[in-house]
Amino acid sequence: MSRQCIRVAGLALATAVTGAMVCAAPAQAAEGEGRVVSATDLTVRYGPTTASRSVGSLRPGQTIPLICKLRGTSVGGNDLWYALPPTLNEWVAARYVSNVGEAPDWCGTDARFKGRTTTALIKRTGPTRAASSAGNLAQGAAVTIVCKLPGEAVNGNALWYSLTDGRWVSARYVSNVGAAPGWCN
Repeated sequence: MSRQCIRVAGLALATAVTGAMVCAAPAQAAEGEGRVVSATDLTVRYGPTTASRSVGSLRPGQTIPLICKLRGTSVGGNDLWYALPPTLNEWVAARYVSNVGEAPDWCGTDARFKGRTTTALIKRTGPTRAASSAGNLAQGAAVTIVCKLPGEAVNGNALWYSLTDGRWVSARYVSNVGAAPGWCN
């Protein structure tokens, strides 16, 4: 069975499970649904950036569950990306998804985490060095972290931190000050 077939089956199962949970318990404000509005198949990516590898696709008109949103690479002037269940590594550009009902909440928690850069580094628009540059941070700069995601490995560390300004930095070059950030879900 191809990855695309598995992805479609996974979405159908996730939609069925989500529907059953909504009937049995109060709806969770964090999650939502969307309809694919692209003219062609919508690429599902490993991370919230066009530089991330494809992990499947969705058909135009398909209704999909949306877990949460965060900022990534801009697509057609829209830098929001939606997380799909059941993993942290399936993302679609919000530019090609119309919300059905309310939009999902932001990924991460209300808690913010502190870090300090261990070297001068470049902020990126997504969790990969292939994503566009979005500014610089000096060595020793304090950063406020929203959450973490797996992305491109940098010197053996595949974690990336989402910052409060919607930009990304490799966790390889940030030391946590206090508790480590939670996952972007």
